[in-house]
Amino acid sequence: MDYSMADAFHISLQRSGAMISHRHQTHLHVIRRPIRPASTEKKIAERKALIQSRQNEALQDPTLLTDVSFADCNELHPSSKRALVEDMGLQKMTEVQAKAFFAALSGRDVLARARTGTGKTLAFLIPAVERITRNPAFLPGNHVGCLVIAPTRELAIQIGEEAEKLLRHHSDLTVQVMYGGTKMARDMNLLNAKLPAVLVATPGRLLEHLQDTRVRGRKFSDDIIAKTDILVLDEIDRLLDMGFRKDIQRIISYMPRKDKRQTMLFSATIPRVLKGVIRDSLHDNFFEVDCVEEGKSSAPTNLRVIQTHVVLPDMDSIILSIYSILRQSIQDKPYKIIVFFPTARMVSFFADFLNEGFEVPVIQLHSKKSQSSRNTSSENFKRAKSAILFTSDLSARGIDYPDVTQVIQIGIPESREQYIHRLGRTARAGAGGKGLLVLFPFESQFLSELRGLNVPIDGTLSSTLDSHSKLKVPEWMAQNFDRVKSKGNKLSTSAELAYLAFLGYYLGQTDRISAGSKADVVTISTDFSRAIGFHQVPSLPHKLIAKMDLIGVPGICIDDT
Repeated sequence: MDYSMADAFHISLQRSGAMISHRHQTHLHVIRRPIRPASTEKKIAERKALIQSRQNEALQDPTLLTDVSFADCNELHPSSKRALVEDMGLQKMTEVQAKAFFAALSGRDVLARARTGTGKTLAFLIPAVERITRNPAFLPGNHVGCLVIAPTRELAIQIGEEAEKLLRHHSDLTVQVMYGGTKMARDMNLLNAKLPAVLVATPGRLLEHLQDTRVRGRKFSDDIIAKTDILVLDEIDRLLDMGFRKDIQRIISYMPRKDKRQTMLFSATIPRVLKGVIRDSLHDNFFEVDCVEEGKSSAPTNLRVIQTHVVLPDMDSIILSIYSILRQSIQDKPYKIIVFFPTARMVSFFADFLNEGFEVPVIQLHSKKSQSSRNTSSENFKRAKSAILFTSDLSARGIDYPDVTQVIQIGIPESREQYIHRLGRTARAGAGGKGLLVLFPFESQFLSELRGLNVPIDGTLSSTLDSHSKLKVPEWMAQNFDRVKSKGNKLSTSAELAYLAFLGYYLGQTDRISAGSKADVVTISTDFSRAIGFHQVPSLPHKLIAKMDLIGVPGICIDDT
């Protein structure tokens, strides 16, 4: 008798005791591999596209990459190589990475300077991890192999993220980040659970732990950090600018002496004051990596940044001018714009003001925000395809925000070096970018500090701002000015703090602006207060005025209450 395949299948079920009827049919369940959701497939496709985009961007700048291939580098641990090539999408080392890698791998101390956006973080992380994996005395989870010190929380977090990516396939190696503004107990719980191979910390929080913390009965200072033989000081010039030199010296005193450890100093600028730190912390035969001065075409600012400047036509139209600049800047999409202001309070006010009417929401990031708020703002800006970030110098050093198309600097920065660091937030990883310096009328002499950098005037924008300063302000802007004048509301309070911060900042800049005395700065600050909406200058406490040495200076309003 001939059977069909269906008949044969039914007979086999009957022989095994299965009953099949029209009323109750047995369903055959086949085990299959789970099908990836469409969202997962989309994420994978987006990641591949991002990796390809990074590779393409890097290839656009022939000065950025070397011939040293990550995939072909025999000195790299396979797990590191996998993370760099497969996960991070990197093909070749940048100049600073290649030079620092081979010098640091031998155990020599390194002093490195390179243009912003050229991969300095990986330049010290890669050899540090390589040396940790080759150290037979290193016990994962029981020792800290490398200590990285960063000047700000944001930079420490970013270094930690890069280290996590690099260590992704090193199953026994971890990274931990410690900084102020968080609970010490959280740090201690993580340390007690497992000591990280790479510890990233800000100076203040690290010193707190060095003084008081014990890990599983061991002193964190004498029994752990005292045996950590790789030290990295990132953005060392900024660490010195922020007054951390004594803290750095104290931290180093807990570590093995300099002939028993490896020290790497990284930054975009090497000021003269660094000489003392070099003498105290680096071995005499340290290797210097200078990717800035080598070659006539090298410059500390990225060569792919188109830099221009404008001087505002007057003080009265400050907000209208900033509004006009931003409206013009968002015409080309996608856009990622970072706007720097001299102080945190100015960041807060201008963001508050524009968020009550401007068509694009402004993200603000500064030191007056809580750490959780700062983290949220940073992540939102990183992930956005188009966005505007108002920030203080908190974001000027080392922070890697992807795809930043333009950096706008409102008011003079603290120095030429800070101008360069701010500008370095754009044109990273081989991409192009624009930089616009917006000067108040009394700040034009700052241009003399930028000699050697090509920062021409933007004639078209200057004409636009001049004509716009004579226009009637939009209705929403007029309403915001009324809120500032009325006082007793959030925007008015924000404006008062911005006025005080403006006054304090420029009192410290009298030799760099067209103001020969404190009285001149008070006059300029009065003009600023009117520009942001006040009819009368906000009053200040008598103690504060005395502290600022402004007693008797015309234009200061004293709060006697």
